[in-house]
Amino acid sequence: MASHAYCNESSDFFPVFGNQAVPIRSIVPIIPREHGAPPCYVVLVDQLSESIIEQLAEMIFQEWQPECKSIQMAREYMLQDGLPLRTTHFSSVGTNDYFQMPMGAALNAIRSGYQSQN
Repeated sequence: MASHAYCNESSDFFPVFGNQAVPIRSIVPIIPREHGAPPCYVVLVDQLSESIIEQLAEMIFQEWQPECKSIQMAREYMLQDGLPLRTTHFSSVGTNDYFQMPMGAALNAIRSGYQSQN
């Protein structure tokens, strides 16, 4: 697993992920195209255990009805594209991908500068 995140204990997803490292596509969050949509980490669902995939599919099915017609449809979506989850669901991220490490350092510098200004 090159990049990973740890779920916040206050997140609805904590009962699913617990304290384990959750595989993500990148430590740099995506910004959805919808205006005002929050930044997300894309969870690499295909790297999760079958029991976690089933729990996530059930949660996504419940949340995205009526657009999502079945648990199987939620499962197929997640396995094909990954699952974008708001960054607020996670407390920290990390990587051992040498290409992502400079991006992580830059993000930390930006966050530190922002926090010191406020």
